[in-house]
Amino acid sequence: MSDHTTGPVPDDGPPESDVALDTLLAQWVATTPDTVDVDAALARVTARRLAESAPVRDDLAERRAARMVPHSAPAFWQRGGFRAAATLLLVLGAAAIWRGTRAPAADGYKTAVGASRTITLADGSEVRLGPASSLSLDPGFGRDHRHLTLHGEAWFEVTHNAQMPFAIRVGSTTVEDIGTAFQVRESPEREVSVRVAEGAVRLTTTAAARDSTVLLQAGDGAVATARGITVATGVVTTTESLALAAGRLTFTDASLVEVQDALRRWYGVSLLLTDSSFATRHVTADFTGEPVSRVATVLGLTLGVSAEAHGDTIELHAMRGAPTRP
Repeated sequence: MSDHTTGPVPDDGPPESDVALDTLLAQWVATTPDTVDVDAALARVTARRLAESAPVRDDLAERRAARMVPHSAPAFWQRGGFRAAATLLLVLGAAAIWRGTRAPAADGYKTAVGASRTITLADGSEVRLGPASSLSLDPGFGRDHRHLTLHGEAWFEVTHNAQMPFAIRVGSTTVEDIGTAFQVRESPEREVSVRVAEGAVRLTTTAAARDSTVLLQAGDGAVATARGITVATGVVTTTESLALAAGRLTFTDASLVEVQDALRRWYGVSLLLTDSSFATRHVTADFTGEPVSRVATVLGLTLGVSAEAHGDTIELHAMRGAPTRP
């Protein structure tokens, strides 16, 4: 056998099938009339050669793969329109939260019955607004002045600024900070109670026949009414201060007028006095987290009366056979 048939096939030459095909093509072109489009014929032959060498397409496999990994439209949360809308909602929601904690609404801050709210004012002062209360800031607060109006109750931790006093109007009474932490509580009868835990407060009222002003130090309590201001020095204990700072409902020698209003705001209950002599009595108690039935029991024990809870009402009655307390 010759080396041509038994030796290795050269790597640099075209396959024998290709050589034969090219030879046939050349012979056909030579014997074909000139009217034949040679370029088109060559293109058809080339296409046939490519088709024979291309892999066979498995349509069934492709359809099976398509079912396993569908190339359908993206889910609704992946679509561009939805992503844009979601982004807008997130931005608007964040802005609403920021406004709710850093800046007042047009009519100020408000709380519902039984709810409280902590607010950081523009000057850095902290306010915990008590239940069923409202706080409004005068235009220009923190820039030209620090004046605001309170209805209800609030605990204040004021950032002191001697050049810009922090003044709270509560009815006809003004509470002015002198670097302090204190509570202010107002009743519908225009009775204003102030409890000072730290620093000092200047309390002024125009409800009396003449203006009255007192300076309260840490530990002092005061009540401003139409008759003037009554001060009790050193009555706010450390325990009470901590309770006030923690947002607990606590009373120390509080009048029933003050207790009535606080229970309405904190619990949504009315305190009914069936004996007019009860109005002069005072209460020292802590009602934080207590159910209404327990509140009634504590009031009864504290005042020496019979206290009954009926839905959203607590009624105080004189005990049968017991002398009326002065």
